[in-house]
Amino acid sequence: MPPGLKSFLKWVGTFISLMGIAIGMGFLTLRILVPSEKIEVPSIVGKDIREAVLVLSEQNLGLRVAGRKFSSEIPQDIIISQLPPPQVKVRRDRTIEVVISGGSRVVVIPSLIGKRVREAKVDLSRKGSKINTMSYIYSKAAQDEIVAQDPPAHTSSSRKEGMDILVSLGPRNPQFYMPDFRGKKLGEETDLLEKFPLNIGKIKEVPFAGEEGVVLSQFPLPGSQVDAETPVEFTVSAFYREEKLSPLATRWITTSVTVPWGVTRKEVKVEIRDVQGSRTISYGLRDPGEKVWLASPISGTGEMKIYVGEELVAIKRVKESG
Repeated sequence: MPPGLKSFLKWVGTFISLMGIAIGMGFLTLRILVPSEKIEVPSIVGKDIREAVLVLSEQNLGLRVAGRKFSSEIPQDIIISQLPPPQVKVRRDRTIEVVISGGSRVVVIPSLIGKRVREAKVDLSRKGSKINTMSYIYSKAAQDEIVAQDPPAHTSSSRKEGMDILVSLGPRNPQFYMPDFRGKKLGEETDLLEKFPLNIGKIKEVPFAGEEGVVLSQFPLPGSQVDAETPVEFTVSAFYREEKLSPLATRWITTSVTVPWGVTRKEVKVEIRDVQGSRTISYGLRDPGEKVWLASPISGTGEMKIYVGEELVAIKRVKESG
């Protein structure tokens, strides 16, 4: 190759290299002096994550899930927060970080059937759940034992929802209406005594001029609803023989009084005045409508004042016997 041509080609190569460097420097200077276009970040809070990806892709923006939070109010995969926030301007190709809802935190419901209420509360507390309402029913199960639950065992439920349970009150005693024994001889009423499981509490005897062993009054009253645990009390007549006595001898005076109807029990008492002085005999609190037989000792001449509560209801005067 001639020397002149070789020098020319060398010069051309040097010129092309210098032009490339100049063009590159020009582009660099232009990029520095004229920054790339920025865009406003759209709001994607409240949107489903798939919808949010489409919205951001239209602006040449990316999305990255930075975390999840459980919420009983926000459905699963809905965006709760974003960074940068809406309306902030960023360069294209920027990645937007979001926190999405994991939905309600759920628990697997354990079986509470057969457990005591206290034990069930502890078990549910460990699982982050609770008992909402408790209802009660008589059943063959022991008292305080859980016999039913909602939701059922081995199903999933929100921690916030809690559970409803049905608790046993234990076996129910047989219920029946109290028979009327008044005027009957208690020992002879074997049919009634065998038919009804009566819990006879007290049998009080009072002197009576009539037949011995007759029921004069009873508690509870006839027709009252009772069960096998209700204590029943009877007042029955005891043997009494009236004799002719001296003026100062003591005689038993028998009478009766019916407690007026009302809402409360009232005390029945007799105030006695005779040759021995004054004294009061109390026959205790009695139910409204109850007929009470009173047997009071009188010596010589005297009188009986009968009170129901604080009200004087009768006066009975006794003369000396001849």
